Amino acid sequence: MLTLGLFLCCFVALAGCGAQRGPKAGPGAGEYAGPAGSIADLRKLPQDLLVYARQGDPGKRLLSPAEQARQDDRFNRLFFGPWEAARGSVPASEAFAVFGGLKKPSKPRGWAENLLPWSQENWDKLAANAARESYPSRLDKAITVRPTVLREAPTHRPRFSDPSKAGQGYPFDLFQYSALPVGMPLLVLHESADGAWLYVETGLVAGWVPASDTALTDGAFRSRYKNGSYAVIVRDDVPLRDRAGRYVTTGHLGTMLPVLSTSGSTLTLLVPVRDTQGRAVAVASPVSASDAVLKPIPLTPEAVARLGNVMMGQPYGWGGYLQDRDCSQAMRDLFVPFGLWLPRNSSAQAKAWRFVSFVKASPSGKESVIEEEGVPFATLLWLPGHITLYLGTYKGQPVMFHDMWGIRTEERGREGRHIIGRAVVTSLRPGAELADVRKDNLLLARMRGMSVLRYE
Repeated sequence: MLTLGLFLCCFVALAGCGAQRGPKAGPGAGEYAGPAGSIADLRKLPQDLLVYARQGDPGKRLLSPAEQARQDDRFNRLFFGPWEAARGSVPASEAFAVFGGLKKPSKPRGWAENLLPWSQENWDKLAANAARESYPSRLDKAITVRPTVLREAPTHRPRFSDPSKAGQGYPFDLFQYSALPVGMPLLVLHESADGAWLYVETGLVAGWVPASDTALTDGAFRSRYKNGSYAVIVRDDVPLRDRAGRYVTTGHLGTMLPVLSTSGSTLTLLVPVRDTQGRAVAVASPVSASDAVLKPIPLTPEAVARLGNVMMGQPYGWGGYLQDRDCSQAMRDLFVPFGLWLPRNSSAQAKAWRFVSFVKASPSGKESVIEEEGVPFATLLWLPGHITLYLGTYKGQPVMFHDMWGIRTEERGREGRHIIGRAVVTSLRPGAELADVRKDNLLLARMRGMSVLRYE
């Protein structure tokens, strides 16, 4: 069995490393990107979470073993929930909201990949492929067999709000709901007219996934897969191979898979694959201790810091675009190895633990509340559309870890973004020194509350 000590030792070589990602397109209209470290926080604050964890007691447990075990049980129930469901819970009005529910015809919404509004012709084709009139057409239990996407509509094509405005063009594809890891249980409710897409429920959110990225499960597979012993991948871009060394798929930090056996510093995991009939088959995949740990590991500042360092500096990815993370995906993936379930979006995460409101507090008052009531490495700071992890104070000021796109700017009445575009450590006022950033646009000014991990 892998111990916490072995986990931490294996992570020494990983602190600060991240996934290698492909090139990204340039910023949208009204946005500009400065050089790396182009705001004061990134020059002055160490971009290493261990620095902040070691200011206090890095090995202190932030939850009791008994409470963490209860939370881990809850995580497993929610994760496998789609396989326990007798029927779907998403009404047609919600499943097809982008098309106006079941109402026909629907008008195009948003801009397409050519930065022109979606045409009525292409929109009608998309709506027709959603096969709204036959919903729900399926009731099957399935699983993802590779990292994939969850979409608002059955297409890989984007829908931007208005590319001419800051924060409404690339990478903010409104069709993109989330990235899904390999091994995510699904309840299949519907199939597109061409059969290429499935509308599914997960334990997190519902939407469309490519059918080829899923496989149908039977009772025997689910019984073997849901075995009560699970591991979590703790790095990004980990190739999962079968016992013969052949590539099967890729795991990322936060991917949970069943454990078949343990031997020394090796875990053998069960990885789902799709057979020629579209059925799920479990393949044994040996993984080293540097790549996966038995869930849950003890929740300590040092353990959170080492996992967070895996993401540090990685590109921002709205809705899991290109398997990169946005703010809420980063927080969710960070806490999976500890068996702590977080919802998928920031507003829901803000209420996941004990919520403390900032509504009546001034910016300085918010800082005081955070310092007095926040628990470093176990507190989420929330503002509409964004969420961060509180790290404690550094040289007298509160600091946080978050995956952010950019800082709101304004010049001659035109809104823009100073792009950060990655996972970073900042103060609560990143960009305060920039001449085109108004005080009421700073993150601290827009914070509404925090969620503190305390179960009483």
